Amino acid sequence: MEANIETLLRILGEHHKETHGIPKADIQAKEQSLGFSLPTALRDYYMVLGRSPYITQGCNNQYEPLLLQEVFIPDDTFFTTDKAFLVFYQVEESVIYCGIRIQDLEQEDPPVYLCAWNLPDWQLENRSLQRFLAGKALVQLGVEDRLPYWAIFDESTWSLFDYCSSMHLEREHELEEGSELNAWKIYVKDDVLIVCELDVSEEETDEPLAMYLTSFQRASIESLLSEMGKASNLPTFRTNLSAQ
Repeated sequence: MEANIETLLRILGEHHKETHGIPKADIQAKEQSLGFSLPTALRDYYMVLGRSPYITQGCNNQYEPLLLQEVFIPDDTFFTTDKAFLVFYQVEESVIYCGIRIQDLEQEDPPVYLCAWNLPDWQLENRSLQRFLAGKALVQLGVEDRLPYWAIFDESTWSLFDYCSSMHLEREHELEEGSELNAWKIYVKDDVLIVCELDVSEEETDEPLAMYLTSFQRASIESLLSEMGKASNLPTFRTNLSAQ
């Protein structure tokens, strides 16, 4: 199943409010200042989620959306070789930016490219803007403690197969976010968002760097952890369940 805004809204459920979007007039004003229209997928994202407190808060060295008023086209001082991009996403601490080629802006769902301070040439990050926006938002929800209940496995020798087996995760639970970097696996099961951080180093193994479980529903995450606990060698994990 592909990651998209509809899936993201289903996870947020009643916690998403109409006020979490940006008024159409503000988006049109930004488009006028830029001199062109935003791609449909990006315009819809800002209109629905542009002020969502679950996504637009400052992240800890994670990809995060630029506020609408901060979206920009690089000038001559920008470090990239090619400056014909609309920049709308960043990892502030690592000086990473994500953008859309100006020539692709008329596409409804254009590809997304990224650049970094030490890699000034743009490289493909995702062939779908819609999947990029949804995938990065889901990772933020998973790793940044945005939802009220969470558990984190980050000191484990379990493989991805071990985790999937313990939670009975099937193909139907996986959300394809489409990133060329292959740094994350994302699943949703029984109201629990499950985000797996993968090792993308040259010494890549089948052991995840971390596994994040989070939910608005305490009973759902407790039930999933209970199911995982049937494994005799369940790794230790951190959780805020005992504190609430």
